[in-house]
Amino acid sequence: MRQNALTLICEVKKNELESLRLFLKDHQDRLKNQLRLLGTIHYCRWVIIDEAILDGKTISPQLAFSSNFDGDIDQHLNDLIQHLKEALIQIYSYCIDFDKDNLYKYLQSIRVKEMAFYQGSPGRSVKTIAQEKELRKYLFDIKNAGQWVGQSAISVHRQLQKKVFENDRFNWAKQKIETPKVNWPGLIIFGIVALCIAPLLIVWAIYIQVFFERKDKPLGLTRNQLSDEHIQKMQLDEDFGFQNQFSQIIEMKKGRSRLITVNVLYLFTRILIKILFVHGKLMGIPTIHFARWVMVNNNRRMLFFSNFDGSWTQYLGDFIDKSGWGLTGIFGNTVNFPRALFLVFKGAYNQQEFLAWSRNSQIATQLWYVDDPSQSIKNINNNTLIRNELSSNLNEKQATLFLSRI
Repeated sequence: MRQNALTLICEVKKNELESLRLFLKDHQDRLKNQLRLLGTIHYCRWVIIDEAILDGKTISPQLAFSSNFDGDIDQHLNDLIQHLKEALIQIYSYCIDFDKDNLYKYLQSIRVKEMAFYQGSPGRSVKTIAQEKELRKYLFDIKNAGQWVGQSAISVHRQLQKKVFENDRFNWAKQKIETPKVNWPGLIIFGIVALCIAPLLIVWAIYIQVFFERKDKPLGLTRNQLSDEHIQKMQLDEDFGFQNQFSQIIEMKKGRSRLITVNVLYLFTRILIKILFVHGKLMGIPTIHFARWVMVNNNRRMLFFSNFDGSWTQYLGDFIDKSGWGLTGIFGNTVNFPRALFLVFKGAYNQQEFLAWSRNSQIATQLWYVDDPSQSIKNINNNTLIRNELSSNLNEKQATLFLSRI
């Protein structure tokens, strides 16, 4: 089952903005229950992007919707309409050019293509994740209740296997699930191409540094210098559970050179997500369920959404420690980002300024839906390993590892 992303962006009528905000706040529970009925959505959100001044012009407020779901786009849109038609009509009636008589066509018209989309557990559907969670709990209970002293790991594995497969509830577990593997030929080809164009990339980095980066002005603030009101507003929607969400809108630095740079980096990101980052780690970070980058307002602003495990500080700290160069490469092309050096150096490694920039450009999420807030991305991927190893013939070392996963 393929996981996909849907992003919808539309303008909100200025005189209806607060009514829309109030509607999303007052109907959260109903909307979440309706979203759950689809049975295919991992995460979704509605986010209001407030009015802004861009290049001297006023940008109208916008409403963004994003979902991470199983299956194809057309079916997903039809499912949304089937289960949330009345709510969708109410929500988008606050928006400009809304056509309630052809809801499907309207939603298609406001769809925006993602520049990059990351999945931490590719190939796992909402149903699969729930089933494998149940299987792991069943195995855990059997293992804890049993008397295994003196038995080999192989023997315990076989007894657990027999117990599970005698239960018709777990017939599905007899079939292993195919998960993506690192595409080594593709990675080698990518590496060769990257080496070939490395001189050009170095020259380009020098060009950006000399003619642009030295002149750009960073935010230059630390978290302690940010508005307490803004920080408290963002923290209102955080740390209710093990998982969190992050929504961000950032103005791009002016010039075609910046747009070329970020588009090349998006291309690299898309390739690496497909051939390398397939085992639940994005640039070494094992806490991200889904993330996406979207260009809006004629490529003058970048929209970033992510769903992750742990706290906001821990999440961004992991990014700095493990992929600060990647953050700097992409987000260094946006306004107020800490000053970079040759595209990928410094920047995010200036931790206090980076955290302040992140908070400053963060926007509130009006509604956030998550199918299962109790599972980390490590749990999800571990449960798949348990499922596949359960029906395998394991040696003693492999069986020992299997038991340690439960």
